[in-house]
Amino acid sequence: MILYEELQKATSEEDIKDTYIKFLGLKEYSKNLIDIQTKEIWFEAKQGSSNSYYKMFTQLFYYVKEALKTGETLPQFLCVIDASKAAIMSVNVAKDFIENNKKLNWGTNASQASFEAIEAVSQVIGTHFIGFNIQTCENEFKYTIKEALENGKITR
Repeated sequence: MILYEELQKATSEEDIKDTYIKFLGLKEYSKNLIDIQTKEIWFEAKQGSSNSYYKMFTQLFYYVKEALKTGETLPQFLCVIDASKAAIMSVNVAKDFIENNKKLNWGTNASQASFEAIEAVSQVIGTHFIGFNIQTCENEFKYTIKEALENGKITR
């Protein structure tokens, strides 16, 4: 499977999700408010490639914030995916950020994250995620995800 070519055929966000699920061989997952959710990793997916890593990670940070409020179990990793790029980071980055930004205006929901939230997240996470151009680095992306799931840490 050449991931990039398959992603270019996607006509919906659901197609993007399904393509990544197949490519990564995910077995135990759900597709709900969090686009793809496994015990170890949460994915935010977007159709096309016009959303920034920062905006997509801000949405995941919003879900982490809500999960911390309700006591929901968090995964070890957060991952953002679209038709041309992907990135992964430790959930601990989100937890630390949320703890240190309790008065941040997040917006009304994850998909409507405030400009303030996106800007605040953007200023902090740049050195904490590993990004991949899917057209040239699909194997590295797959390896990194598999290693993270198997070993509990991100390696590139």
